[in-house]
Amino acid sequence: MGEEEFNDDVQGADVDDLINRTRKAEGQVANMTQTIGAMGTARKDDNFLHMQISTEEMLDKLEHFYRGDVEGDDGQGNIDWKPQENKELVTLNEFGVSSLMEIVTKYIDKNTMLSYYDSTRVFEIMGDIGDELVLFILCNYKKIGMDTYYKKTKYRILVVTTLHIIESTYRRALGGKTLEEMNQSRVIGQFGTPIPQQPIKPSSPGRMARFFGNR
Repeated sequence: MGEEEFNDDVQGADVDDLINRTRKAEGQVANMTQTIGAMGTARKDDNFLHMQISTEEMLDKLEHFYRGDVEGDDGQGNIDWKPQENKELVTLNEFGVSSLMEIVTKYIDKNTMLSYYDSTRVFEIMGDIGDELVLFILCNYKKIGMDTYYKKTKYRILVVTTLHIIESTYRRALGGKTLEEMNQSRVIGQFGTPIPQQPIKPSSPGRMARFFGNR
């Protein structure tokens, strides 16, 4: 059997075709890089938006405050809440905690943050909440666990702390601030900040020609 002969001559059309395919591949890589970057930005934006309207931390701290829990450290830099061992220092019983949490969760939520309020309306709402909160505690102070003189002395700080945290939620809705910030973030996340396009430098025909050589 004779040896198969190969024609290793490279024509000009072959070089042009290889150059075109190289340019196309470089363009695809650039597009993929941009898409991956945009996906990463979108994920960061989603996390940012979630943090903007999250009420979990506020409600968690408020509940621990109602329960009289003691804030500590787990040794790794994280907050470690521990129940107050001296029950005389615990202002509210379980019914009191659940009753107040039922009230505050109506105001400390994402719907409040994503609303639009002016300062006058916020003052009116805070006044209404304060009046109703005071009335509720005065009418039920024994039932909610405030059955000693010491516990009754915590009445004012209990009301003021609750109102301040609720107020901080409403202040995030002044002039629709949080809603506006979220809309801006969504626009950036959807369309992205223009990414500077690096000019694609196709392989030089001269170099390609020199690689194959003048045959």
